[in-house]
Amino acid sequence: MRYSLAFKSFTCFLGVSFLFLIAGFPANMAYAQEKNLPIGEMVSRGDVKFEVKERVWKNVEPSYFPIFQGMKIKTEKGAAIISLARQNQMEAGQNTILFFEKKDQARLSRGNIDLRLSSKEDIRILVGHLTVIKSPSLQAAMGPAVISPKDEEAIGSLSLHPNGSLTIKSTRGQLTVLNSDRKVLAALSPKESLTIPSAIVEKPAGEKAPPVMLAQVGEEEPAAEPEKYAGLSAKTWGVVGLVTLGAGLILAVAGGGGGGGGGGGTPICP
Repeated sequence: MRYSLAFKSFTCFLGVSFLFLIAGFPANMAYAQEKNLPIGEMVSRGDVKFEVKERVWKNVEPSYFPIFQGMKIKTEKGAAIISLARQNQMEAGQNTILFFEKKDQARLSRGNIDLRLSSKEDIRILVGHLTVIKSPSLQAAMGPAVISPKDEEAIGSLSLHPNGSLTIKSTRGQLTVLNSDRKVLAALSPKESLTIPSAIVEKPAGEKAPPVMLAQVGEEEPAAEPEKYAGLSAKTWGVVGLVTLGAGLILAVAGGGGGGGGGGGTPICP
């Protein structure tokens, strides 16, 4: 009797476990398929490779190459245009390494990229311990909050220099730089650039970096033209005045010397 009861209980347990397994199977299959779907595509020229396994690289198909999550791309003497979801785009220059850690996150570990970030979907570019994103549509300001247009794109570039410093340029829209604590380190408006020293790029937010100064450059203003009088600048007129004054002094000294000497000098002309 006890054996029969134990057998029935074990059979029920197996049946319930099988039902749970079947119920979760479609979800697991969908997750696996989603993981295998490409997150973007790439068109390249020149020498461009992808990492097959650690430190093993293989040439990509230049006309069309799918980008998957977890893929690392390296351009040597080549360049690549990478199109991601929601009209986000990156153009990698020569000697650049990009690692697509997630579908919405890429890491720049060498070289430079041009960015076109759409407002429809957030995407993060990681460099060292910093993160570069398109600024949120709502910006904090001293006065009333400034709301950017919903369809505004952020266009700019990131350049990681051999010494470890990072230069960020904003051409259109706004870019925001965050540290590893997700705190705003800098915000760039259109036509601004910012160079961040390697001491900040490579140091986590928890570690104390030596004091440094961020070099943020706005749009350069053309130098004012000097004022002109009668076609000549004030500086040129000053030089002319000094020359005239000097010539007058020389003539005066020469005339004075001729009167006091009694005319003993030999005439120049016969």
